[in-house]
Amino acid sequence: MTYAGKRVLVTGATGFVGGRLVERLTFEQRAEVNALVHVWKNAAWLSRCPATLIEGDVTREASLAPAMIGAEIVFHCAASGGDRAACWAVNVDGTANVLRAAQGAGIRRVVYLSSIAVHGPRLPARVDETTPLVRTGVPYGDSKIEAEEVAGSFTRGRSVQVVILRPTYVWGPRSRWYTIEPIQQMRRNAWRLVDGGRGSCHALYVDNLVEAMLLAGQADVDSGEAFILSDGEPCTWKEFFQHYARMIGFSTVPSISSRRALHPAWKMADGLLGRVQDWFEKRRAGVEPFRFASRVGRYSIRRTRGVLGVAAPFVNWDIIKYGQRYDLDLSRARARLGYRPIVPRSEAMRLTEEWLRDQRVIA
Repeated sequence: MTYAGKRVLVTGATGFVGGRLVERLTFEQRAEVNALVHVWKNAAWLSRCPATLIEGDVTREASLAPAMIGAEIVFHCAASGGDRAACWAVNVDGTANVLRAAQGAGIRRVVYLSSIAVHGPRLPARVDETTPLVRTGVPYGDSKIEAEEVAGSFTRGRSVQVVILRPTYVWGPRSRWYTIEPIQQMRRNAWRLVDGGRGSCHALYVDNLVEAMLLAGQADVDSGEAFILSDGEPCTWKEFFQHYARMIGFSTVPSISSRRALHPAWKMADGLLGRVQDWFEKRRAGVEPFRFASRVGRYSIRRTRGVLGVAAPFVNWDIIKYGQRYDLDLSRARARLGYRPIVPRSEAMRLTEEWLRDQRVIA
């Protein structure tokens, strides 16, 4: 596998995964990279790389054409969370725009970064690519399913090939949701294990994901084929998060009961508090006096949730995710992509701690 001298396009290049992909493509693979930048203020980290930064927006198809020029492969990492409108605009319509632009530019392959979320929060005892896709009404997961369907229907009878990757929970340097946020919450005594942390953790270190993406860009696989990815080192969430606790000098992490947290009465209380918190979140960018009131309000809500016994960082999806036990089958990725995680968990934790200390996230 080599990308030396090849020109590729990375959408979502200012994000966590896209940014790491650009780093490895430019510094290690010596590829010629077009990096799509939507918001320039988010490109500070990316600007270190010898890539060509091109302004564009996946929600505007016409803006993609300059970034496609000369590219052989597109790594489509751009994605959005939030409400249904945002998720559909970026994840669904944006994917369709990227595919149409790639077809028009004569690009042969698009690697689309989907998510394990397409299978829903409640997973069966054994999960592989044949596990049904489950719509739950949660905009992010549902939009990822819709985007996969767009990709599948688009490739039929066309020259551009699409490879779909479904990563699990991506962690490591610069990971907000599965590294930085848990550590910051632990330091505030707001993070909780679920059911003692006995649930199955099938996390995915960012460099292992990037390795799979590089393989997917060149592997001889069928268009529209999907692959589930993890580190291949299953453990419990307690074992995983205990590494972070050790980094900040904590010996234990408190736990909550999924049965209690998911009880209808608690769900109703948490839902009401969540809506109030969302109201404050949307008004953080207002005038300074209101920003202060917003901060006070959000702090009060977090404290109230703590008193009620509801874990502040969690929504119901998280409670289910962290509490369930299941096996994950990576045999298709191993056989078809030749995927082998290149960074073992122990080394990945060491590298992550080194980065966290360098960036002063931890002392």
